[in-house]
Amino acid sequence: MSLAEKPLAGVKVVDLTYYVAGPGTAKILADWGAEVIKVEPVGGEPGRWTGFNVGIACEDDYNPYFGTFNRNKRAIALNLKAEEGQKIMDLLLSEANVFVTSLRPGALKRLGLDYETMSRKYPKIIWACVNGFGEFGPDKDKAGFDTVAYWAKSGAMLDLTEKDTSPINPSLAFGDAGTSCSLAGGICAALYKQALTGKGSKVTIALFAQAIWQLSPVMLSVQHGDEYPKSRKTPNCPLINSYRTIDGEWIFVSVLDDRNYPAFYGQVIDHPELGDDPEANNSVAAMKNAQALTELIAAEFAKHTSVEMIRRLQEADIAYERIAHYKDVLHDPQALENNYIVELAEKNGETNKIALPPVKIDGIDVEYKYENPSVGENTAEILKEIGYKEEEIGRLEEEKVIQIYHKN
Repeated sequence: MSLAEKPLAGVKVVDLTYYVAGPGTAKILADWGAEVIKVEPVGGEPGRWTGFNVGIACEDDYNPYFGTFNRNKRAIALNLKAEEGQKIMDLLLSEANVFVTSLRPGALKRLGLDYETMSRKYPKIIWACVNGFGEFGPDKDKAGFDTVAYWAKSGAMLDLTEKDTSPINPSLAFGDAGTSCSLAGGICAALYKQALTGKGSKVTIALFAQAIWQLSPVMLSVQHGDEYPKSRKTPNCPLINSYRTIDGEWIFVSVLDDRNYPAFYGQVIDHPELGDDPEANNSVAAMKNAQALTELIAAEFAKHTSVEMIRRLQEADIAYERIAHYKDVLHDPQALENNYIVELAEKNGETNKIALPPVKIDGIDVEYKYENPSVGENTAEILKEIGYKEEEIGRLEEEKVIQIYHKN
């Protein structure tokens, strides 16, 4: 699919976001064909160095963590506190369909980039904002990375653990990545409205809100007696649980339909009599006898290798999966053949396998128009496009209103 055929071809996005959730949103829009200009402060946005926290190099020509959420964009570095920096931003926004930001309300207000100001100045623009906790309430102005707003506040950090253990050590940006997908979808809905009416929209999302939505079944069940955290030794349902085989592998089984109980008991764990036992052959009964059935199933799995149990589960047509490690996914043929993970080269020639956004539209390819941008890499180019002359650009650089990338 050519760039011109992508669904957001012709859409212009100004991206004033840091770290992952906001940049990831704009990156998804770019992958779908939008022209995205990343605006960051002179010196670069702080997300350029986040990779250090997980042991990844953050060099100018090798920054794969930052690149995962910023490829396919052009980058301009501006001092938005300077009057001329604000003028440049105004010119960019006057041509944009979408403005995406992750700055906190106070900072946006000081820069004149809050929704109230911008909706008057650019009535057709879509103003999209991601933050930690939402627009209202006592936490609205708090700093909110996904570790605190998504994991800690939602209950997931504590209640998804094995009972009587410590809180989860969350994978960095896990909640950010999901939030970026939701916000990209909201922006696309607003673009449809914009195309029909010529009017702008306010589109917002919070990491806390994303977590609550993803935990929506739990938010309901705990009102009806469901308790967390749980132990896999006493699950709600023993046929929706993890079991370990004799070779030390873990397998998760998920039997949601009572019609599959006889096949599981008879073909998987060699207890066909349970398929006729009203105390075991349906979900209500299994929940009442969860501990005893869990112990029995665990004992049966422990007799066999993972290969044998997987064979049995497949033949019985039971939903299951071997529980994997992160590293395993990098070599998973299902992930590779569907281009969920692709290998991309960095500017220095080194390659990494990176995850791609999960939604595919008409088989959009994974070719990138722009590489992972360095700080201010496209500053001069973008300024010329909006009318600045060479001498003006030089003056702005000397006055530190802008930053231009100069390759060593």
